[in-house]
Amino acid sequence: MILLLIFAPIEQGVAGAMPNFEPNQDQLEWIINSNRPPTSAPTSVAVGTTPSEQYQFIQCNPSEECCNGNPLNCDLRLNEMSFATVHNAMSTKESSNSLGYNHLFDLDGALLAGYRGLNLDVCKCGGRIRFCHNFCDFGDRDAAQVLLEVMKFLMNPEHLSEIVVLIFQFSTGEATADELYEVMQDVDGFTDLMYVHNAADPSAEWPLMRDLLNQDQPKRIVVFQHDGPDCSVAGSCPAGIHDYFDYTADTPFEFSSVDNMRNVETSCVINRGPKEGAAFYGVNTFVTPPNVDTAAVVNSLTFVKRRLNRCSRASGLIPNFITVDFWSIGDVPEIAQRRNIALAQMMRRER
Repeated sequence: MILLLIFAPIEQGVAGAMPNFEPNQDQLEWIINSNRPPTSAPTSVAVGTTPSEQYQFIQCNPSEECCNGNPLNCDLRLNEMSFATVHNAMSTKESSNSLGYNHLFDLDGALLAGYRGLNLDVCKCGGRIRFCHNFCDFGDRDAAQVLLEVMKFLMNPEHLSEIVVLIFQFSTGEATADELYEVMQDVDGFTDLMYVHNAADPSAEWPLMRDLLNQDQPKRIVVFQHDGPDCSVAGSCPAGIHDYFDYTADTPFEFSSVDNMRNVETSCVINRGPKEGAAFYGVNTFVTPPNVDTAAVVNSLTFVKRRLNRCSRASGLIPNFITVDFWSIGDVPEIAQRRNIALAQMMRRER
């Protein structure tokens, strides 16, 4: 049953439980002509301001079981969840003020808004591990400080049922997984929270969300990496750092326009990772170079829901990582949470 939900085409059972991804006629006209404003404007912020009030992602009562904002999510396995994911999360106007930033505001705000996936580029600059965007002085953040911000969020008493996925891309300076792990160890309690998947057993299921939390030592940080060492080779990666493309089918990531992203035949295909049997599906939903106005379109409720529906049908997979620029604009955490709740409700009905 679980394998059917993960790998079968979405129309074979999941689509009926998921929110309607098809737009009405007014919204369809807007999607076709991006210069026309939508009937319902997406959530947005002006450059230089603080984020507007976000969707209420955490919806649990203090007395009930909760997993990533909703009790129903506890019934889902990690690879059945959708995660609103921040692309190049270290690259922000707020911290770096450099040209070409991917976001207006830092990732601590993204976590509060409901983003549970963070994509970070690992660099080695001046002999130190940092997060940067292709060049050491571009979107540059201190790695230990960023990981400390993640821990601060996770250890807040209001967030003890939250699980975060970190996706590291090894970039500039030939940093190693061991060096990154040393930085993690320097952040008190970080490596204790890291989940270790049984990579030696190809049939090993990914855990239920509740099982990650209901342990003597909860596992609330899931770490992937790519463009670094081959973690399938013994001794290449510390325990808890998993190869992203061993498990994840990923769409293309270089879209020059919104129209490129609307072309399902090219924008939803599996560009990297397993062609069959993937545990996760990454749907990249950003345009290069980063642009605030474009993010207001592609991060909107209508556009993302339609893109997820089309990519699901084209690939036969359910989106897990919905990766965007300018996290403070749009409705991506709401879309991810609504999809999770709908899938969990369907699974309960079928038991």
